[in-house]
Amino acid sequence: MNSAWNGEHLLEALRAASRALDRHAATLNALNVFPVPDGDTGTNMAFTLSGALRDVAPDPSCAVVAERVGYWATMRGRGNSGIILSQILRGVATALSGHRLMGGRELAAALAQGSVRAYEAVLRPVEGTMLTVIRCAGDAAQRAISAGEASLGAVLDAAVREARAAVAHTPLLLSSLREAGVVDAGGQGMLVMLEALLRYARGEPAELVAPTPVLLALVDDHAASAGYCTSFVLYNITTPLTTLRQAFARLGDSLVVAGDQQLVKIHLHTLRPGDALNQALEYGAPDQIEIANMDLQRAAARHPLPALPATGQIAALRPPDKPRAPVGIIALALGAGFAAILRDLHADLVWEPSTAPTVDEWLAAFERLPQHELIVLPNDGQAAATARQAAARSTRRVEVLPSAVAPQGIAALLALNFQAGFEQNVQAMTAALQRVRVAALERIHAGGAADHVAHPAPAEDRAVMDALHRLKADQADIATLYYGNGVDPARVKELVGRIRRVFPALQIEVHAGGQPESELILALE
Repeated sequence: MNSAWNGEHLLEALRAASRALDRHAATLNALNVFPVPDGDTGTNMAFTLSGALRDVAPDPSCAVVAERVGYWATMRGRGNSGIILSQILRGVATALSGHRLMGGRELAAALAQGSVRAYEAVLRPVEGTMLTVIRCAGDAAQRAISAGEASLGAVLDAAVREARAAVAHTPLLLSSLREAGVVDAGGQGMLVMLEALLRYARGEPAELVAPTPVLLALVDDHAASAGYCTSFVLYNITTPLTTLRQAFARLGDSLVVAGDQQLVKIHLHTLRPGDALNQALEYGAPDQIEIANMDLQRAAARHPLPALPATGQIAALRPPDKPRAPVGIIALALGAGFAAILRDLHADLVWEPSTAPTVDEWLAAFERLPQHELIVLPNDGQAAATARQAAARSTRRVEVLPSAVAPQGIAALLALNFQAGFEQNVQAMTAALQRVRVAALERIHAGGAADHVAHPAPAEDRAVMDALHRLKADQADIATLYYGNGVDPARVKELVGRIRRVFPALQIEVHAGGQPESELILALE
């Protein structure tokens, strides 16, 4: 166990926490009772953390990593639990400012400051929630320091033990939890994250933690309307945050006002989301607007769509948690790593077929989604051809985008705008994927064109450098490396070092794509 983490350790630990949230999202959603039983706490926390990490490059300094994670968490935080989590991460960044390494003392300060920022962001903090759990974890960490336990592992262990006890105590603090027979979903999510950090610190495998037994709360379908979960970002605010809290408190409940004068994220539950947006226009220009009908979410939580029986070739077809927008997204993934990334980006269906799908299988996939308008990311040339044939026969409005490889599909998903219409999204997503230049070793696809160069496996440095020069890496900002099955990550790390020496201005990210055919896929933007 390391006595302290540098920035690269911190980023890997947070990625482990993100994967744990992904695995537990469905369980957390089932626990979701407070403040409304809309069944999305796990999804929102997982979305927020994965979004916070998506564009953060490794750095030796904890301060640099924490600052970037906190910024992106605020930008991409979703829902009440996600925005509170974003403020915990902003507090962690504040505490780690100026610290290259994080030992036990720095960790205790980070947890404590995360708790402070989270409580400050909520207009009326409620005990028995994730606020209580992070506060108790921070207090336990401080007590460990006072008792002379200054190592990172000992402090983190104390924080996890106290967080576990705090989660078990939440039903005693909130009657809605007690009546439903569950613990708080957000608090359990915090525990999932902290336990993942501890397992990483101990060098233990990221195995599943046994989920808390749950009794699903009965939801009254005829209860009063829950309204709309509404959130947005405001930039460069000159109005004090206290004034913003007072203004929006009159429009709904579950209000969270998080951030600072440069960037403020606002979340509330309201019956009239238009009033909230009109109010926002008085203080700045709202952006990143998200509005979700919580009554539909509540109905979906109680009456989920039945799963279709899977055939052998579409056994990995994954149903959505719930409709996220009028436009549905289907993405093909040839590799478990790519599938995980596409799920993180919240494609409605992520399909991992063993062979190229047939027209009938595509048609079955189209029918699985509730949306009438669908965008397909085939991420494979042969699959694209059959998808277009199926689109011509479908009663839905289906657009098959020209994504020839998975990195192009990922770029397209990043350009998806849930406030835009079908045509605008098709245009924006197509433009985004066409900006990605891709090379696959053994095969090289330059910008998706059929330009093939074979190289013997394993991919040699010369082949990689030739591909980077061919794709004009000196004119790119970001290079992402996706390594396939059987590739040693240490080998990829060595390769990244050599690439940085040749292209020092290039930002490089590395992901396990899990693709079965190509050892390495390079994507440049």
